[in-house]
Order: sequence, then structure tokens, then C-alpha cells
Amino acid sequence: YDLRLEMDGVLKSWAVTRGPSLVPGEKRLAVHVEDHPLDYRNFEGVIPEGQYGAGEVIVWDKGVWIPEGDPHKGYAKGHLDFELRGEKLGGRWHLVRMARKPREKHDNWLLIKSEDDFARAPEDEDILEEMPRSVDTGRTIGDVAENKPARRSKKAAAPKQAAAPRSIRTSTVAPTQAPAADIDPSRLKGAKKAPLPNFVAPMQASSGAAPSSKEWIHEIKFDGYRVQARIEAGRVRLLSRSGLDWTKKFGDEVASALRALPLGAAIIDGEIVVETSSGASDFSGLQADLSAGRTDRFVYWVFDLLCLDGYDLRGATLLERKGLLEALLGAENGDRVRLS
Repeated sequence: YDLRLEMDGVLKSWAVTRGPSLVPGEKRLAVHVEDHPLDYRNFEGVIPEGQYGAGEVIVWDKGVWIPEGDPHKGYAKGHLDFELRGEKLGGRWHLVRMARKPREKHDNWLLIKSEDDFARAPEDEDILEEMPRSVDTGRTIGDVAENKPARRSKKAAAPKQAAAPRSIRTSTVAPTQAPAADIDPSRLKGAKKAPLPNFVAPMQASSGAAPSSKEWIHEIKFDGYRVQARIEAGRVRLLSRSGLDWTKKFGDEVASALRALPLGAAIIDGEIVVETSSGASDFSGLQADLSAGRTDRFVYWVFDLLCLDGYDLRGATLLERKGLLEALLGAENGDRVRLS
């Protein structure tokens, strides 16, 4: 494995032979190697023998890194603290340079995971074994060696979730607003009375042949952040796909629109995006707004209603859940919260 972090227009690179570990405090040797051009960040294929990194290459993970403090000072000092927001890796990490020994040609660093909600226990499954495929093409190293084509869905390798939430709580809060007559979750076949769970691990895309029958519906692929809205007694929490509370990151505009919905308790699944003038989602714009603390452009595209006012709806059909979600949004469907 190679860890590559963009800095000053190049990819600072470390060879992590055993790959990253999500076990807090577990040290993985990271040998500092030459900088790579930014074009390398999307390369998949075979590097010829005799060149650095010879062999098969896939994009195992990608995303953004957020340094704590001045990254240039940390890099020069030999101690980088940072957060990763990737499709597989997340949370806080450390890169620590060790003293160079005689005759060593490269600086040896240690890659170490911090204790947080993305961490795993030593007995948990290794993320390298759990998620071996490319996040870009869905291929494995073996597929590249055999020159197999990319899978049809670029999200084939999307993870189930970077880490399980540390605690799951339930509550039984009654609705505080009177729902409209056509918003009755008890009428949905498959709906079951149940307390509101604190978090539901979101479903992720998996690879397969494109369906052609009428039993399938299709979703737009947004370039944003998957967000689960948990609404309870007028309080809104916006949770990342791993269960982290990102409500403050996204400001009050989306949360206010959700608070206005005629319900007491619900869990809604969707994605927060920033849109271009043409209406396309813009991930780089979303990242820039989050970094700048700007929240006025965020739009929450919602595509599923998992729970509503004392009922777990996951046993109902997706079309029925979407119909109930559309009725629930009513006049709120359009500005900050939109039905996908």
C-alpha cells in the first residue's frame, strides 16, 4: 500500500507495506518515498518491472485529508496529525517520523490510528480484507493482473461503513405535531411498531448487472455526503454514514427545514450536496464550503424514510416509503430539502 497526501501540488508519499490499521495505537511502518505527481492519484494498471511500485495498482481509497495545525511545520518536524474523510478510511490519524539509522536511504515513519468512532478493536475484521476492491472501478489487484475490465458501477467498492457506532440507543417519543391525514405509517404493509433507533447503518451500492425489469427503480448518483437525519421532538441530528454527528458542520438551514416537517420522530436517508448553476452536484464546492464554514448553499436530497412516529418502515416497499416521504415533505419539498 502507498499512502499519498496532497501538499503543495504534489502527492507526498509513504509506502505502508502492511497497509493501514484501524486499531488505535497499532503502528504500521510507513517508508517515506519520492513525491508523486497529482496525475498518479487516479492511476490503475500495471507498473513495469524495474520502476518504483512495480506490479498491479488499484485506487483502494480516496477522499480528503484535513491537517491539524500547519501541515508544513508538522511535515518538517516529522509529526503530522490529520483527519481522513475517505470512502473507506476516516477519523484521526498520525504520521510520526522515527530517527534515521545509519545506512538507511529513506526516512521511516509510523502510521497510527487514533481512538474515535472510526476505530476498530483488534478482534474486529481487518478493513483490508473486508474491502479489497478499488473505489473507482470495483476491481481487485487480481482483476488488474488478469486485465479484467472495470465493473459497471463505480460505487461497487463502497464500504458498508468506516466504523460501527459505539452505542445504539432507542427512544419512544410520541409525535409532537399532528400529521396530515395521508401521512399514516401504520397503513404501510410491512411497517412495524418499534422505538426509534439511534442510528441505522446505511445501505451501500454493490456490483451487479444492470437491471432491466420494471421491479427496479433507479437513484441519481450525487457527489456529496451521505447523511442520515434523525428527528425527534423538534430536535434534528445530521449523522454521517458512520454515525458521527455532523449537525454543526452543516449549519441550521437544512435542520430548520427538517424541523418544520409535520412529525414527531423520524429517520430519513439522503445526501447533502452543493449544486452548480446547472443543477449538478459539486463535491469540490461542498468541500470548500465546509472548510470556509459556509452553509447557505447546502441542499439535502432525500431518498428514503426508514422510521416514522413509532413505526419501523424498512419492511415496507421502497416505493411506498418514497410515497410517504413525498407526502411528508409537502410544501417543504424544493428549497433545502428535496425528494430524489
